[in-house]
Amino acid sequence: MSLDNLDNLVDKLNPLKTKALSLVHQATEKASSADNYLMERIGNSIGSSIAVWLNQHPLVAWLVSHPVMAMLISLVAIILVVRLLLTIYRAIASAIDRLWLAILRSPLRLLKFLFGWQPKPKTITSNTTVTNYEVTSDSQQLQEIMARLDQIQQQQQEIIRELALLKQPLTIEPQHLQLVEKKISNQ
Repeated sequence: MSLDNLDNLVDKLNPLKTKALSLVHQATEKASSADNYLMERIGNSIGSSIAVWLNQHPLVAWLVSHPVMAMLISLVAIILVVRLLLTIYRAIASAIDRLWLAILRSPLRLLKFLFGWQPKPKTITSNTTVTNYEVTSDSQQLQEIMARLDQIQQQQQEIIRELALLKQPLTIEPQHLQLVEKKISNQ
């Protein structure tokens, strides 16, 4: 093939090329117009459906128009739901723990019930009391003990009198003042 033949062939194919390009262009125009038509119809359909639904649900419409408040409310709701789920989880875990403990203790309880077996206490306690009283017949020692008891009783009576004086309303009479001065001077 020569160069002239190629030029001839190109000249014959050029009208076909332009016709093919115009057909492709027309097809894409029709496809894009059909696409635009479909998108517009579907968009209008979905938009009108959403508008009707938002009119029927004003709370959701308010949340859509106030996104910050919706985020805060959603965050609080999520936190509350998570806390509820954690509480339920802990309750279930605690119930399972108690169930396992009951299962593990049941053989011991069965033995106790059947045989009346009780574990031995770690410390030994006796009901006997140990007294370390010495019986004395020494009269001098008995007199010393009695004298000491009398002295303790006198101190007790004096303390009771002083408490009675302290409970009385505060009125200082000359007699009381002299009594206080005597006590201070005796000490």
